[in-house]
Amino acid sequence: MLTIRRIYQKNYPKGKQVYYQYTSEKYYEIHMETSHNGWNISLTEEVFEAPVKKNLKEEIFDPYKEGSEVYVSEMNGEETGIIVIQYMKWNNTLLIHDLYVDKQFKRKGIGSTLIKMAQKRARELRVRMIVLETQSSNFPAIQFYLKNGFQLIGFNVNSYSNEDIKKKEIRIEMGCLIENHK
Repeated sequence: MLTIRRIYQKNYPKGKQVYYQYTSEKYYEIHMETSHNGWNISLTEEVFEAPVKKNLKEEIFDPYKEGSEVYVSEMNGEETGIIVIQYMKWNNTLLIHDLYVDKQFKRKGIGSTLIKMAQKRARELRVRMIVLETQSSNFPAIQFYLKNGFQLIGFNVNSYSNEDIKKKEIRIEMGCLIENHK
């Protein structure tokens, strides 16, 4: 049985790191064109020449996430996933900093359960939407978020470097509106 519980930084004096990996065969290519009265922008699904593999290490209690709530999912006492969320008072949103599911537990509904928990927390906080960022190269994550009610709300073509477009790794911002947020 899957359970979710909140954890606190005070219980992890040496920090808590999460290792995350993904493989992507597809990405979203951005096309931007300036016209005399604006811009034409599109994102199209493309296939990498060879699958892209990413390995990331993240400190869950990083100082820039101060004030966040951290939840761990467990099955039979084994940690299966983690989500880090933060209420952003200035724009009345709930920011998902991190969402990880251990590779041996992927495709078992754990990520969706963590998203549902974040949506419940968003309703409790009466926020207007949940927001997050991912990368155009992380096609599996984008598909997961779309399946869970998120939509494209923005992008940044120079968020990580001045060569994000060339690297096929632009910042994609996604959001999920929360009903009855008032």
